[in-house]
Amino acid sequence: MPIDIPPYDRRLFPFSRLDEEAVVAANEAQLAAREIALRTPLQSGLQFTLTLEIPAQNAAPNARKLPGIPGSDSVTVRLCEELQQGIDGFSQVWTAVCVEISATQLVLKIIQPSICRGIPWDHRDEYFDPWDLAHNEAWVYQHLPHIQGTLIPYFLGFSTIVTPCGEEAWVLLLEYIPGPTGSKINDSTPVSDIREFCALGASAVKEYILGGWSLREIRPPNFILTGDPGSRTVVIIDLVLSKPLIVADLTKYATYQMQSFFYAFAFRATDFDPELLTWAKENSLIF
Repeated sequence: MPIDIPPYDRRLFPFSRLDEEAVVAANEAQLAAREIALRTPLQSGLQFTLTLEIPAQNAAPNARKLPGIPGSDSVTVRLCEELQQGIDGFSQVWTAVCVEISATQLVLKIIQPSICRGIPWDHRDEYFDPWDLAHNEAWVYQHLPHIQGTLIPYFLGFSTIVTPCGEEAWVLLLEYIPGPTGSKINDSTPVSDIREFCALGASAVKEYILGGWSLREIRPPNFILTGDPGSRTVVIIDLVLSKPLIVADLTKYATYQMQSFFYAFAFRATDFDPELLTWAKENSLIF
């Protein structure tokens, strides 16, 4: 049965999405703000002081070690490499290092309003307020401490920052997960790795769904194959639209979502592994 956690409570929207003039005005204002933001973007070397929420080390035998971070209520991080630009998406993603402990590599997921998607008039229900995107994902992590360090990254804090252009943005501080994403596996790994990613990724989706939570963004870039040969796992790295499930039959829904994961990845993977569909059927990944 679904878990008994009420969903995240979204803010009241600042204007009516049924008002075409209001939507046009909001999009024009966002594009003007984006033009300013892109003149002075985030860049390597920038430093931010962020609030820390140090979780407990996950006691599961297969859990990753908690990243080394200062034992205080804040940490200063320095941006290193941009992993996701985020224009017309949900977030910008950067690797960063802890200034106090420079050997510790972390990930910053930065949700900057002007960079996020605008409001499509024809698909208004698909728009998400950047404030809610950030706060919902932090809320999800805070409700899933038991799978941090295994199925999802450790969540290390949630902060508000001021970007170089003067715009306010929200930051999730996360564990860095080494390894290729599903979108990078096809053309850089042997067939055995493609199949391992399929099996482990489908298992990760199933475990997450059976835990009572939905995954709205089932796309190859949101899954990382990590670990050494023989002890690999797949980690889910995007919970921005996740929420508690209200469906009655979690097992049936989990099967459907496993297949969604497989087909999203197999769309390109079959170019490198023509027998992937047959293999997946034989191993009950699809029916």
